[in-house]
Amino acid sequence: MPTEFRHKSHFVFLCDYHVVLPTKYQRKVINEGVEAFILARIETIHEHYPDIKFKSINTDKNHIHLLVSIPPSWSVGKVIGAIKTNTSRGIKAEIPFLK
Repeated sequence: MPTEFRHKSHFVFLCDYHVVLPTKYQRKVINEGVEAFILARIETIHEHYPDIKFKSINTDKNHIHLLVSIPPSWSVGKVIGAIKTNTSRGIKAEIPFLK
């Protein structure tokens, strides 16, 4: 896989992070429907925050793997907070068996 440097107005960067988001209590609740909903939510996160680039997304029954490119001007915690807030709020509102 070739190295992909990203450019902003005053800097060039390559900051990729492998993030694993487990479900609460490691419950195996991620099925095909939940996975599709999560992928759609992550696309909307990218629309609202175009600086955040999702390179790879994989799911298992009880966790999600993300390969995320984050510019150095953003803190990793702020990005993870935005991802978790938007996905969990949407899942609780749209998928009733996960409440």
